[in-house]
Amino acid sequence: TALHPGFGFLSESAEFAQLCIDNGITFIGPSPESISMLGDKARAKETMKAAGVPVVPGSDGAVKSVEEAKRIAAEIGYPVLVKASAGGGGRGIRRIDREDQLEEQMLVAKEEAKKFFGNDEVYLEKLIVGPHHVEIQIIADQMGNTVALGERDCSMQRRNQKVEESPSPLMTPGLRQAMQEAAVRAAKACGYYNAGTIEFLVDKHRNYYFLEMNPRLQVEHPITEEVVGVDLVKEQIKVADGQVLQLKQEDIKQRGHAIECRICAEDTEAGFMPSPGVIRQL
Repeated sequence: TALHPGFGFLSESAEFAQLCIDNGITFIGPSPESISMLGDKARAKETMKAAGVPVVPGSDGAVKSVEEAKRIAAEIGYPVLVKASAGGGGRGIRRIDREDQLEEQMLVAKEEAKKFFGNDEVYLEKLIVGPHHVEIQIIADQMGNTVALGERDCSMQRRNQKVEESPSPLMTPGLRQAMQEAAVRAAKACGYYNAGTIEFLVDKHRNYYFLEMNPRLQVEHPITEEVVGVDLVKEQIKVADGQVLQLKQEDIKQRGHAIECRICAEDTEAGFMPSPGVIRQL
């Protein structure tokens, strides 16, 4: 009577979640409304701003024209990023260091966004140089109870794929508490339930900014399970069943250290191109 969508595209498809509901199947994930809202990065950012969650300076929603983009970029200062509103996986993102690059890179980002996501809307964001990329894991029930389960640091990336560790080497107790509280506010602002991840950028002064929220269980969730001792999939199933969350924030303690990385089959002599097929040397 229930379906878990895994980690892939179906887990972030509001249409698929609604199809499950329409066919009398419990979708083990958030509501279709939450998925739709968070899938639009520009709209999500506005919601977070209203909830008092710090956001990276940038455009208010999608940018309508090159002229508007130039005005906003001049206000927030270069370098800036043009990002696809419906984006993910590093697609539809372009770095711009000078105004004379803006028009061309914006068009390229829009074309890529249209191709990959069927939506060519883009927004503008200040590029935080040399940040840490820290995400907070949350779980929330359908009654609004929300708990943060520590953080994962995914600053180390290759081809936009993360090498994750928990806890983050950047973290102090005060910063962890502040970011966890912001993550809980973010989830509540969306009426969110189920497992989810709120991603933040943290600059060298330890200022943190909301980046996006993933309305699903992530591939990296086992390292959180290892250090906090909570079975996130079990909690997801309980939440989908309408049960009240038994976890309390004061009970969540991080113990030890865990990492997760991806091993990719690549051809070292062809510029590390992906190499499907037989692995002859590892």
